[in-house]
Amino acid sequence: MARDDANGAATSGTMAASSSPRSSMKTPGQAGPVVMPAFTDQAPAARYPADDRVDRPRSRQQEPRQPDSAGSATVTGAPGPETVTNHLLRPKPDGDPNMAAGLRDAEALEAMYGTKGFRNAVARRRNADGFFGAPNSGVLPTACGRRIDARRSPDAVDKCMSALAFVVSPPPATRAVLPRNLAAIPRRDVPPPVPVLADKPQTPAPMMEEDPYEAKGFTAGNFLLKPALELTTGFDTNPQRVPGGAGSPVVVIAPVLLVRSQFDRHQLNADLRASYIDETNLRQISRPTVDAKVNGRYDLTDTMALNGEGHFALDGDDPGTLRFTNRFQKIPLVTTTGGSAGFTKKIDNVEVSLKGTTDVVRFQDVTLTDGQRLTNQDRNFNQYGAQGRVTYAVTPEISPFVDVAIDRRIHNQPIDIEGFRRDSTGTAVETGVTFAIADKLTGDVAIGYLVRQYQDMMLRPVSGFIADANLVWQFSKETTIQFGAKSQVAEIAEAGTSGVLRRDGTLEIDHQFQPWLIGTLTTGYGQDQFVGTTRVDDRYFVDVGMLYKVSRLLQLKANVRHERTQSNVQENNLTATVVQVGARIQY
Repeated sequence: MARDDANGAATSGTMAASSSPRSSMKTPGQAGPVVMPAFTDQAPAARYPADDRVDRPRSRQQEPRQPDSAGSATVTGAPGPETVTNHLLRPKPDGDPNMAAGLRDAEALEAMYGTKGFRNAVARRRNADGFFGAPNSGVLPTACGRRIDARRSPDAVDKCMSALAFVVSPPPATRAVLPRNLAAIPRRDVPPPVPVLADKPQTPAPMMEEDPYEAKGFTAGNFLLKPALELTTGFDTNPQRVPGGAGSPVVVIAPVLLVRSQFDRHQLNADLRASYIDETNLRQISRPTVDAKVNGRYDLTDTMALNGEGHFALDGDDPGTLRFTNRFQKIPLVTTTGGSAGFTKKIDNVEVSLKGTTDVVRFQDVTLTDGQRLTNQDRNFNQYGAQGRVTYAVTPEISPFVDVAIDRRIHNQPIDIEGFRRDSTGTAVETGVTFAIADKLTGDVAIGYLVRQYQDMMLRPVSGFIADANLVWQFSKETTIQFGAKSQVAEIAEAGTSGVLRRDGTLEIDHQFQPWLIGTLTTGYGQDQFVGTTRVDDRYFVDVGMLYKVSRLLQLKANVRHERTQSNVQENNLTATVVQVGARIQY
């Protein structure tokens, strides 16, 4: 139940510039009219308000296909004659024709959303990102902006707000016991290494088909706003994720708001999501959640930019925390507040980025079933860190990088209730490669080594090899395969245990059966090593989901997820199955 933070990632596609058609001219000695070059007749370029891409006039080959007749539709990418579609199931992208025009004809851009339950992955919240919980694990997010139907979202550049230099993430809401289930590594819905510099020369992006099922939002000044409301219900056989935990129906209500700036140069964007999770049979773990982040970029020159980020997260503590397991009246809440500031400088093919981070993590005290109040103040801490990265573009498609991060974690109380000094210093080094092979392979992969040393000599250092990855393979126009990996060290407040080295990996396959019907299969594996003890937990999960786009205003989703934890300490074994259905109302 602790928050897992994952931020976005960014792809970089190579786009070839279309050359102007040549036209021959008659020589002075020849008869006949003089033919002027074709480019003199071109219409002025238009700009998309979502990402300021230049829209060049298209040739006949680039003209969008006319919609199929009412009685038939051709399957995209499939050879052969037209096939008849089922009118009973085929949704209406713009709603019912009898609906009021004001509800169908929303003025704005294509929608971009990636919130819980309605993205292709079934991600709870943002995954805990970064070494030791923060800063980021060193992988420049790149796999973004490309959807499973091979279209590039019109506001893809805005989606890359987390990839300004490299993602800044707060530490996880550290808990006494790690979540024993493997959370999915969410899809990185952000586009190519957008030029950190606003005026970086680039070729015009090719025209992409409009997705008729995307919401459009509305504008307010220089900002595009995209509100939505998600309603989800289902049954969870073990919502507390504890051995032998009881099941409960669950209802989730979640308002969402995405804000994207429309400035010519700079960027200022925000993702806001709040929810209330009601476990109807286990009201003691019902709780509110908040996940909010603001991210911006200010371009000083064509080769230098300032980057900034702020975030706030609210969630419930882990019900399996050893000091109050099965003894609390109401689950305590955990907040994480923080931000970062840095700059990015480009020198020819080399890009240098540097940032500083700060995070504040606070735990509520616990009221026990016998009425006593148990303190959690010894778990509160502040974290200060710095991270640097150097990237070299060998080719437009391949860019190796080296990333170094260091942080210092200082607890409010020097000694916890178990008598340990848990202040610590973490260092991590990674080297990796960013891929930007357009329409095929995008993303990044990195390997490295991390060390976290504690002030208390009785706590063993946590160290080990790490791997982080976020790769997207466009297998076909209808099918996308994604691979994600994450490594980090999480805090723990159990006697004799220094920390937990977590390694997670996920594989996701998305297939578009129709533009309005998308299926998703996700599976993953994770391992937790409890340093200072012999305990090792292996975690597995598989998730199957289906998304049905009824119209621009409504989407429906259903999914089934099974989780299993197998530990060498048998009493920590557990299983959980979740069945959910939901609707997303968006504008």
